[in-house]
Amino acid sequence: MKRRGFLQTVGVGATAVGAGCMGGGGEVVLSVQQDVRVNPHEAWIKEEIPDVSDPGGELRYIVKADVPFNVYFFTDRERFERYDTYIKGREPDETPPGDPKFSQTAVRPEGSDVYQASTDNDGARESLDEPGPYFFAVDHSNYRMETRVGDYDDPLKAFVDLTVIRNRLPF
Repeated sequence: MKRRGFLQTVGVGATAVGAGCMGGGGEVVLSVQQDVRVNPHEAWIKEEIPDVSDPGGELRYIVKADVPFNVYFFTDRERFERYDTYIKGREPDETPPGDPKFSQTAVRPEGSDVYQASTDNDGARESLDEPGPYFFAVDHSNYRMETRVGDYDDPLKAFVDLTVIRNRLPF
C-alpha cells in the first residue's frame, strides 16, 4: 500500500514538472489583448519588454487586421532604434530587419477576408532565448518596402494578442 501511494505521489510530481517544460507553465511577464489604431507611416510599438532569456522564455502573438501590415520583433536595441528613427520620419543609416523567427508580413489565409501575422501554428508559444529587452511593432509604414502604404491610406485597425512568458526552473 505504501508503495502505491509513493508511486502516485511521484507520478503527480513528474506530471507537474513536465507541464512546466512542455509549455504549460511559466510566469506571464507581458499580456496584451487590445484593439490598436495605426495611422499610415506609423507603428504601434510595445517597448522594453522584459528579458526572459534566463532561464528561458516564450513568445506568442496573433495580430489581425483588414489590410496588409508587418510585425517586427527586435531583440537588439540598436536595430530597434534605427527602426524607431524611420517611424519618426527621419532617415536612419540602415533599415535592419527584425528577428527573422518572429518578424513577418501579414498574409490573408485562403477563404478569409482578414490579414494575420502570428507565431507558428496560429499563435502557439515559441521559444525565446535571445537576450532582451525586446521590442514589438505592428507596422503600417513603408519600412523596408515590405508593405506599401500611401499617404492617404486608411489607418490600420488591428487586434493584438501578445504574450511573453518567463519559464520557471523545474525545481
